[in-house]
Amino acid sequence: MKRRDKIKNRRGQIPATAETRAEWARQRQALVGSIISQPDFVGALVMEHIRGSQYLVRMPDGAEVFASHKKPRYTMSAGVSITDQGWRLWEDPR
Repeated sequence: MKRRDKIKNRRGQIPATAETRAEWARQRQALVGSIISQPDFVGALVMEHIRGSQYLVRMPDGAEVFASHKKPRYTMSAGVSITDQGWRLWEDPR
C-alpha cells in the first residue's frame, strides 16, 4: 500500500498538505496593514488580500491599485523584509 504523503499528482508533484496551505494563508494575511518599502511602491499600504498573490494597495498619493506579490524562492537574508521585494502592479491578462 502506498503512503498517502508520497502520492504524486498529474504533474508529478506531491500536493501541499492542509497544514502547509494554512501556513501560506497566514503569511498572505499577515501582509495586510504592512507598508511596502520596495522602489516604485515606497510608502504604499497593503489594504486587503484579494486572492492568491493579488492585493489591494493604497499608494502614497491615495490611489488604490491592485498589485501582486511573488515571494522569493530563496531564504531571505537578515534585514531584508518581505515588503522590500516581489511587488508589481497587477496586469489584466487581456
